[in-house]
Amino acid sequence: MVFSRRKLFVAAAATLLVPTFALVRAKGSDHADTPQIAATPGADLTDVYVFPKPGDPSKVVLAMSVHPLIPTGQGPNVSFDPDVLYQFKIDNTGDGVEDLVIQANFTGTGPSQQVNIRGPLVPTMKGNRNQMLGPITATGTINNVFTQGGMQVFAGAREDSFFFDLSRFFQILPDRATPVNGVPVIPSQANVPQKASFRGMPTTEAGAGSPTDFLLGLNVLSIVVELPKSQLIGGGSGNIGIWCTTSK
Repeated sequence: MVFSRRKLFVAAAATLLVPTFALVRAKGSDHADTPQIAATPGADLTDVYVFPKPGDPSKVVLAMSVHPLIPTGQGPNVSFDPDVLYQFKIDNTGDGVEDLVIQANFTGTGPSQQVNIRGPLVPTMKGNRNQMLGPITATGTINNVFTQGGMQVFAGAREDSFFFDLSRFFQILPDRATPVNGVPVIPSQANVPQKASFRGMPTTEAGAGSPTDFLLGLNVLSIVVELPKSQLIGGGSGNIGIWCTTSK
């Protein structure tokens, strides 16, 4: 299915702003943090990654991950939400407002689901108002790498690459524990930290133990786009900001 008219979307979620090319590193992750987000996993952004293509500094790789906590071995059985518009937003002038967008939407469901990539294009709306643009730059099938329109694309299941010691996190910030993430909250202890630092971090605490990766073996759905860096810089300084949104 190819849309013959523009569609209007309202942003439902947003995630990490990551400056790149200067390669300022930022770390952050988000997995099913609220009941509303947990109920719509296809719109739940977990991570954003930006890095130069290994061996070819003229190209850059953008990656976003959504739909967290897919059980081991179930990745190929999960597809993207066809009612969601996924976007990389690029600021190349330093004002924190998107100058370009790369959009992905999906048609159908299941292993033959089709991914459509549009951009980089100048958005007609900015901020939390979003509109699907055209024409399609590249199209293919999920869980397959395809090259088209000067970019290489993959959209599909991958193991979650973020390391997170969830049990220790809730010892440091117990008020973040909710029934959604499977950790009951004891009302009398909801705002009383039990620990002050992560295991494995510099600490004077005796018997801190080793960190445990809660996400080990769990999967996400990832959208990965490789393209020439020059397509993102435009007339800017060479430093860009990248963030992602999902819109219903």
